[in-house]
Amino acid sequence: MAQPVWTTEGGPPLDARDVDAFEQRYKLALPLPHREFLLATNGGRPERDLFKLRGLPGNPVGRIHFFFGLNDPVESSNLDWNLQVFQDRLPPGLLPIATTEGADKLCLSVAGAEAGRVFYWDAHARTGTNSLHLLAEDFGAFMLALQSDALSPIVLKS
Repeated sequence: MAQPVWTTEGGPPLDARDVDAFEQRYKLALPLPHREFLLATNGGRPERDLFKLRGLPGNPVGRIHFFFGLNDPVESSNLDWNLQVFQDRLPPGLLPIATTEGADKLCLSVAGAEAGRVFYWDAHARTGTNSLHLLAEDFGAFMLALQSDALSPIVLKS
């Protein structure tokens, strides 16, 4: 990725075998930018955590609480756990990759014509309304567009 997004509180360091095992277990292929992000950070709280939301009246901006990783001792911080818990609630082909400060999820499309796109899933959408909002055409573009403010986590770099 051209401009890294640093995180704090990520899971334990990963190597390519960990990501390969996840992809094989769930029969999916992660886009290269997301794979590189996992290998560099293994999830966590991002220093740039604000994203623009379009099509959701009253909510022009969202805030990422945590990116999910692999092999984290906190079960709910793992991609596996979130995929299993939310698979019946999310449209098919979406992998929850992060959570907001509420229950909403950021999802990566891993199947079909929309593979690679990043979506916002509104967990509180009323029946009959759109619960899915496109955020970016790909993970790399999504990460580059993230912003920060005074409430964003500060990641100390050594």
